[in-house]
Amino acid sequence: MTPPLAEPADPAESRTRTDVAADAIRTRIVLGHLPPGAKLRVDALAADLSVSRIPVREAFRELLAEGLVETYPMRGAVVAAIRREDVEDGYRLLETVEVMAVERVASSPDSAAVAARMRTHLDRLSTADAPADHLRTHRAFHFEVFAALGDSLLRRTAHTLWHACERYIIASAQGPRLHEAHTEHTDLVRYIEAGDVTGATAMTRMHVSHGRESALRAFGP
Repeated sequence: MTPPLAEPADPAESRTRTDVAADAIRTRIVLGHLPPGAKLRVDALAADLSVSRIPVREAFRELLAEGLVETYPMRGAVVAAIRREDVEDGYRLLETVEVMAVERVASSPDSAAVAARMRTHLDRLSTADAPADHLRTHRAFHFEVFAALGDSLLRRTAHTLWHACERYIIASAQGPRLHEAHTEHTDLVRYIEAGDVTGATAMTRMHVSHGRESALRAFGP
């Protein structure tokens, strides 16, 4: 028998200054406000985010682990370049991890509750006009699946991998792909709600595959 899923924690209760700094810098990188190669200056970011230097330096470590930041002697921290092979590899790894997560969620007796939380974000996603709002709502939609995994290796891996790929995911969400992705999101929620493991995993593979193809087109040859 598949055990019940974990209740997701309230993010507002567990966010530290480092979490807030990392999310703010990550968002600027993903949305292109800090483009590849941009110098990341601790003092300027600390002042801008109204935090001390320590959370910013700790945030750099998180972003370095996610592949969003690179460090060089004499240059310090810069926004990492986008490499086509990383886009390809990132999506293939994300497909494996997301399929594992969705399979576990869809086979749980709590799958309908997870689907209900996902549907709330999906409804908001259709009206999220500002890029930052769309980014956070889309992330929240997928993170409901990860949150249900509890404090597990799979959840931690999924979070890190998602953040590593989010620049590609956002780049893929353009034009007709937006409508296609919304349809896939809707179908995914329906499969999870019904506890249909086969349908949920197949839809996840299709969703990630279509996103990969769109992202590779966006970044060119």
